[in-house]
Amino acid sequence: MAVAIGISLLGACETAPDPSTAPASEMVDAPAPVAPWREVAPENLVVVKTVTGDVMIELAPEAAPKHVAQFREAIRSNLYNGEYFYRVIDGHVAQAGLEFEHLLEDWAELPLEAERAVDADGFVPLGNEDLFAGQVGHRNGFAVGRESGQEWLLHCPGALGMARNSPPETGSTEFFVPIGQRRYLDRNYTIFGRVISGMAHINRLERVEPVQEDKIESFQNPDTSEKAFAARAQALSANEILSVGLAADMPESLRPRWEVMATPGAEWEDLKTSKRDYSIYDAFVVTPPKRVDICTLPVPARQVLVD
Repeated sequence: MAVAIGISLLGACETAPDPSTAPASEMVDAPAPVAPWREVAPENLVVVKTVTGDVMIELAPEAAPKHVAQFREAIRSNLYNGEYFYRVIDGHVAQAGLEFEHLLEDWAELPLEAERAVDADGFVPLGNEDLFAGQVGHRNGFAVGRESGQEWLLHCPGALGMARNSPPETGSTEFFVPIGQRRYLDRNYTIFGRVISGMAHINRLERVEPVQEDKIESFQNPDTSEKAFAARAQALSANEILSVGLAADMPESLRPRWEVMATPGAEWEDLKTSKRDYSIYDAFVVTPPKRVDICTLPVPARQVLVD
């Protein structure tokens, strides 16, 4: 069966724990602001070309080095070219790769890299409480949770995660992008990057279920299941991955360049403050508290245009 993320978890999101009972976390002050924007390293910039447009991804090698290394290797071997987003569940995730498990035999299974011990230096607190972590904030533009010296990347829409079977050390090549807020997956699956542009192309993918293990033979042989095969093939045609490449491997003159708003940074602090101010809405009867959900405020990115 295809490596799949949390099939048994669909609709199984448990009620978040009461924040008052959450483990205490260290108090962390925001570090001093730096340059307002930082450029994404070419080795960490992934270009996914889909039927409807380009998706730009920034990798996070410091958070998940083994996953990033194998993902780069898979990209450089053209593994994903001509494959599909074969599992797209509304409000859940869009998952892509080889789909069938027998095709994954040449790829090493990876250890779970869902969280790591890291010093608080460089962590920028969001500034208000969270339902799933003692403290949330950002590190180098990535949304992270933090408790007791441990830190992890969050399953916000646009995160890049590695799908796997039930055992934690079974991820290899099948990646997913949450198209809904799936924070209950935090610390259970490895996040190793995030979409910085083109999320609209992920959101408009055709919704399609994966092929179950007992039906693989039928779907591979259209003569035995012609109608079902044709219907799924039509849906997948809209979800084709034309190519996946690393900016570092492109000629410098053609290489895309992107930069991300710096966290910490004065522009970022101003943006967070503005998003907490709901007093500008004249139609409100009750003004909401000055809080913002970390997953509704992705760190901005912009393309560097070269003359």
